[in-house]
Amino acid sequence: MASVYATVEPQFTRELLSSGLRVGYTDEGGVWQFLAPSLAQRLPLRAIEWRNLVGVTKRIEQLPLHFDAISIKNVKKDLPHACIYLVKCEDLDSYRSVVRPPLVAWVDAMTAAKVEWLVLYVPLGTRPKAAGNVPNPVYRKIFDRLRTDFAHRKGGPLLGGAIGPASTHLALQERVCKIDTLEVTSVLGQQQQHESQWTELLLRLRHCVMDAFQTKCFQYEESLRVLDAKRGATGWDFGAFFLAKERLALMYQQMYLQDDAIRHLDELDAIFVNLNETEKQAFQDGSKTSFTSQDPIFTQSPLALDLTETQQLIASNRASAHLVSLYCFCRQIRTLYVMGSFPQLLTRVSSFIEAFLAELKEMASGNTLGWHQPFLWAVGACMEVSYACELSWSGRDEEWTASSVSVQAAQTIPVEEMSRALGNVLYLARRLLKNFARSNRSRNDLRVSFSSIPHEDTEAESSLKWYQQLEQVFVAPKSRRTDACEPYERCLSEVSHLASMYFSQSGRHRFAVFLGGECARYHLARGEFESASRLLRSLARQSEEDGWWTIFGACVRSICQAELALGRSTQAVAACFSMLQLAQEEQVGVSKEEMEQLLVALVASLDNKSAGGNTVDSTEDNKISGSEPRVNMGELFRPTVAVETTRSSGSALEHGDIRVTLGIANDFPAGVHLEKVRIRFTRAPIGHENPQNDEPLASMSRRVNEQETTPESRIVSADLSSDTEHDQLSEGRSVEAEIATILHKVVENVHNEIEYDTGLLLEENDVHLDEKTGVNLVFLHSGIPMGHYTCTGIECVLAGSTFRLLPPSALALASFDISAKESTVQVAIDGAPLLVPRPLAQVETVLVSIQANDDMVANGTLQVRVFKHTSKSNQTGYMIHDNDEELEEENESGEEECGIQLIGAKLGDSNISITDEEPSSMLSVALPTLPRGGSLSYIVYLAVPPMNRIDRSSEPDDENDDVSSATIRASVRYHRGATGASSPTTTTEIRCAEATFRVLQPLTEMVRLKRVGARIFASIALTCNPCIPVLIQDYKMVFSHKDTDVPVQSALVTVEEDPNMKLRGTKLRPNDCVHFAFTLICSPDFEKERNSSCSLQLELKYDEAWLKTVNIQLSLAEAEGKRYRIDVLPRGHDTTHTLSDDTVEATASEPMTFQIHVQEEVSMSNKVALTDDSSVLSLCLNESSERDWILVGRQLERFTLDPCSGHHSDRRREFSTQKRLLATRTGQLRYPAFRLEVDGQSIPAARVHCQQSSRRVIVRESV
Repeated sequence: MASVYATVEPQFTRELLSSGLRVGYTDEGGVWQFLAPSLAQRLPLRAIEWRNLVGVTKRIEQLPLHFDAISIKNVKKDLPHACIYLVKCEDLDSYRSVVRPPLVAWVDAMTAAKVEWLVLYVPLGTRPKAAGNVPNPVYRKIFDRLRTDFAHRKGGPLLGGAIGPASTHLALQERVCKIDTLEVTSVLGQQQQHESQWTELLLRLRHCVMDAFQTKCFQYEESLRVLDAKRGATGWDFGAFFLAKERLALMYQQMYLQDDAIRHLDELDAIFVNLNETEKQAFQDGSKTSFTSQDPIFTQSPLALDLTETQQLIASNRASAHLVSLYCFCRQIRTLYVMGSFPQLLTRVSSFIEAFLAELKEMASGNTLGWHQPFLWAVGACMEVSYACELSWSGRDEEWTASSVSVQAAQTIPVEEMSRALGNVLYLARRLLKNFARSNRSRNDLRVSFSSIPHEDTEAESSLKWYQQLEQVFVAPKSRRTDACEPYERCLSEVSHLASMYFSQSGRHRFAVFLGGECARYHLARGEFESASRLLRSLARQSEEDGWWTIFGACVRSICQAELALGRSTQAVAACFSMLQLAQEEQVGVSKEEMEQLLVALVASLDNKSAGGNTVDSTEDNKISGSEPRVNMGELFRPTVAVETTRSSGSALEHGDIRVTLGIANDFPAGVHLEKVRIRFTRAPIGHENPQNDEPLASMSRRVNEQETTPESRIVSADLSSDTEHDQLSEGRSVEAEIATILHKVVENVHNEIEYDTGLLLEENDVHLDEKTGVNLVFLHSGIPMGHYTCTGIECVLAGSTFRLLPPSALALASFDISAKESTVQVAIDGAPLLVPRPLAQVETVLVSIQANDDMVANGTLQVRVFKHTSKSNQTGYMIHDNDEELEEENESGEEECGIQLIGAKLGDSNISITDEEPSSMLSVALPTLPRGGSLSYIVYLAVPPMNRIDRSSEPDDENDDVSSATIRASVRYHRGATGASSPTTTTEIRCAEATFRVLQPLTEMVRLKRVGARIFASIALTCNPCIPVLIQDYKMVFSHKDTDVPVQSALVTVEEDPNMKLRGTKLRPNDCVHFAFTLICSPDFEKERNSSCSLQLELKYDEAWLKTVNIQLSLAEAEGKRYRIDVLPRGHDTTHTLSDDTVEATASEPMTFQIHVQEEVSMSNKVALTDDSSVLSLCLNESSERDWILVGRQLERFTLDPCSGHHSDRRREFSTQKRLLATRTGQLRYPAFRLEVDGQSIPAARVHCQQSSRRVIVRESV
């Protein structure tokens, strides 16, 4: 049987949340589809203040509106309280003949039905505008005619003061509005111009709605006043009074005045309850409609009441008192549900259900209902209402969250208040279930509903609705006529659990724990011991705090029963010890001898479970035979084991030595004597071991002894399955254990220990564990052969029986390796974090160091290779891989050349350099013999090619792209003599190291030069790379001769001003920018010579160890800049053709094609700079021409200049293309002009000459 509460489907919340107040509209012209989106953006109506008939001001924060189309033919059927008529008219004749007659009939119909109405005129804007872009006057005339005909016709009594001050009364009579939404060609129109019209429309719509509401309220109030005055008269009609009162409450509810709605519903319920005896006799007539056993409230849902039908029965005085009570209750909780007042709703539910249950019991006593149906209804109502409220309050009811305007009010309900209300309702359901059970014991006529569905068919039972499943709790088939009905017990446990959870959240912890204990009984009966133990522990803690020792003792006994059933002996004993300690503190006579007897009895029970397992051999036989596995003694103690080898971090052991530390903690208040403790290891050769065990697990182990603990160690301990519960029961009890360390005899020779050919046995006899103490057994063993050792058993012998201290799954973590002695030669690569490409740096260097340590390097070779990985990595800066022979065996399919060349290497501080004849990506160097403890250092020289220029306007997608990084691998191959063998042997060892460096300019420059007379002003912007910070230690301006590239003291150019002195020592963070500025003075011979270059030399420091020098070139020849000429001619003309007139004619409907000629001018000042210039230019339309012309096609065209055809003395290169331009308007336009860009920056207009810029283009309309 599935959870009943989780499958509840609330009925009383259906069709409850409306989309807003209903307003009708009549649209004969079809303009609503254009008007609705703009109107929806301005809804709902907000901050409405309304003064009721007694002068109290109410405020409606939000009033959503829902619009329904109303046809003129059905104008008299089911009309809302307010309606709008949409008028579409473009001329006065149509208004008189087509628009006005149906509008008059519609207004008369609204007036007759007492419906508030409004006329909205929506001009389409098809008429041409008058001078000055003013709308056509005909629209104003039509609007004036509408106002004259209909503005002051009343559709109902307009009560002044309904909303707002009395000064707005005149505005209420204005019933005609205008929205120029469709003028011009845009649906939205000129929003700013017509915003005042929207404001006026919303204001009049608000007045119209509130007038209709006030009119209805006045009618209902008058009707109620008349009917209430007749209450003492004979034949008073309660049905009419009830209907008028309820309609008034529903009207308030539609207007989102929920407080007034619930007030009227409460008054109506109070009037019905307080009727005198004479008036109550009218509802006790047998002819009144009442409940039967087949009603939906007993078959579908407790609150599945047809409100419309019931309202008609009450209005016609044909409903019984029971039906009226339930109807009023449903109306009240529906209103409170919409308000979000869930605590108040749940409080009313608790009081009503108990009262209504008594009425249903009376009906059941008269055999009108089944005897179980009153309980079914009451429990179901509790579940349905609590589930619906909890679902909406927690935000899981998406319909309520999206539709209700009370979401914020519901979110402010405190958790404690809401949880208390939910707990009370669910606890009421539990009390009702218990009352039903007491009544059930005295009855023997259990009737069967849904008997056609057998209980054994779980699929059929799961297909039942939740209410039908709940009925199975109260009505059981004959096969289940026992004292304990399973569906009943499960439902009782579920309701108790929910009540306990909510009481705990509300702060009623004692009551929550009590209900949890009741649920624990159910779990114990069903064999669900894990859940029962958890709940019983909570009850035990609460009983301990309150001193309820009788309840505490019963809880502890139940906990022991559950833990023993789960096979957790330690938890059972710990619970008993906890009870013993508390009993002793409370001076209850429970001695320590009793606990010792308990421990002996527990060991005896474990011994019985492991019958036939007194020896290790018999244990293995039992495993093979498939008998019951033996019990772990680790469940009674807390064992830990750690293995330390030479490969462990911080180890001082020699090769072939191990240290095994076994810790055993005894938390029991009684001593234990272990006859023997054994640790077994089996050995496998290195060649046959599992590759997954290559990594030494012993290096991650951790010793228990606190004086020798290392952070990299790992402890293998028994994982008790209920550590949390154990900690909770033993919280506050500190075990001050004096750790006794027993150091085993250090054995120098392996033959002095008990050792087998295939393994190792460590054993200690007579280990005594005092009460609440622990012991560490340390086994130190040396001379262990090479191999992989696996722990196969950690056992103890107690009372002649052998028990396991750790399960097999934990033993695998105690394995270790004794491998061959590894080479101690170390190779390291060190260098600056960045490799600077040319021309900033001509040569880069890295340092390769070799440390011999305990080995002697003979016949060695150093091989250096530079490459890049094809796959992306997550490296930052540069990463160095330690010596590992696997690097040599790595698959090189993921490597490729990176373009960096190895020039040569130099040994340490010597002057001997080893240079490769042809630089390549690989370099080999023969090593001299290196004795033990010696070291070598080589400086390797690299040539880094220039990087390809990228667009600085875009950032790279990945900072760690392999294109900007290079990996340097250094491999040392040498001969090493083997020791400890029968005959001397020599092996070849390979030690490798890798380092990855970024290939990146430390600073990216942007140079700007400007010449004024004899001075050149230089501005150099330097942007730091995005990876590492850079320190500018020093700088200087260097002049050199182009033929020699040697720095000289130039007489042509000198530095006149240098304001950059404070920039020395500046530290740039990634992406920071710094600016240098210089003023250079040119000599008179500068124009003639111009064969010297200038560069800014920077000394950059990455960290305390690396200092680099980079040079930033300044092309002084480009100081004056290049000039360009752009000719824009209509297609068919060339640059030599002279137009007869300064104007060109074009048509507005078709694009006009122009020929664009871009030519470069050469002067004496820039002739040298143009020799090797290959800059990429960009051509685009000038901003001044974008207002008159639309460029068809590519908006930005990149190109390079080509040599001119023919002979040109003043122009060397040119570029030609065609552009299609479309005029944006007619009339006289400026001639299209273009501009040039280089490297993303516009070339100044002073250097770009547009020949035809003074001409004009006359654009005419197409014929």
